Amino acid sequence: MALIFAISSFEVSVPGVRHLPFRDKAIHFVEYAVLGWLCAAAASRTWPSASSLRTLLFAVFVSTLWGLSDEIHQALVPGRSSELADLVADFFGSAAGATGQRLFSNGSVRQYTGKFTSMD
Repeated sequence: MALIFAISSFEVSVPGVRHLPFRDKAIHFVEYAVLGWLCAAAASRTWPSASSLRTLLFAVFVSTLWGLSDEIHQALVPGRSSELADLVADFFGSAAGATGQRLFSNGSVRQYTGKFTSMD
């Protein structure tokens, strides 16, 4: 979260992605997918008896709330702008990351495919 805040504090140009359409939204999506994954992992370890859905929703909520605070922060930084579309990309990235963490962390994929083996 601190890294997101730091990067948002100045104008950033990512080399090699200038030619990609929706590059800004893709960067937001990936950035918040990682945050969603980490928040879901932390929530599941903090509340091991909570349901997977509850920890997933909590992770998406926290990540998206951080995305909202990031957009407010960007509105105050010279050379940066705040966009609703960025927040939408943050939400979908958070949801994808949290869902991925819940699916792959506890061997849930094995139940559906029979191919995934858990380290537990």
